Amino acid sequence: MKRKNIFIVISLLVVLSLIGITVKNQLFKEESPKLIADKQSGSKSVNFNTSLTRLDESTTTLHDYKGKILVINFWASWCGPCQEEAPDLNTFYEQKPANVELLAINATSNDSRENAIKFQQLYDLKFPIFLDNDRSLGKSFEVLAYPTTFIIDTEGVLKHTIKGQLTHEHLQQLISNL
Repeated sequence: MKRKNIFIVISLLVVLSLIGITVKNQLFKEESPKLIADKQSGSKSVNFNTSLTRLDESTTTLHDYKGKILVINFWASWCGPCQEEAPDLNTFYEQKPANVELLAINATSNDSRENAIKFQQLYDLKFPIFLDNDRSLGKSFEVLAYPTTFIIDTEGVLKHTIKGQLTHEHLQQLISNL
């Protein structure tokens, strides 16, 4: 009987904690910078003024990639599908057309810069890697799982959202349709 009561008390505490966290998050909602925003037409487009932090901690903006088809891949070093996807992304990057850019954004708030560097070295990744230290980029794109990839056309309009692992062939197919 004592065990049952202890289990009930612990369960109640967990439920109350989750409710408290939800209420706190609603009351103190942070407005993250809008990397992707809704347009009047109902489509979503990228904000080219968005600041990005490279793996070496230098910064740039998406404006550097304006006019290109963007493949923006959110990933984490501990993510099994991300590990399996990495060689395909590298192959895609090495064979991509000149008007396409692959940008990999590490979920640094749930990972670490050090792990991202090790991951880059382990898979000999050639494409640019950026850090999402405060999860503002992931929040803006509403990323819930890794890997998640977004394909944005040359006008900055979001064309495809792919949740889960991609292959080199699938990426080529999606890009060829733009």
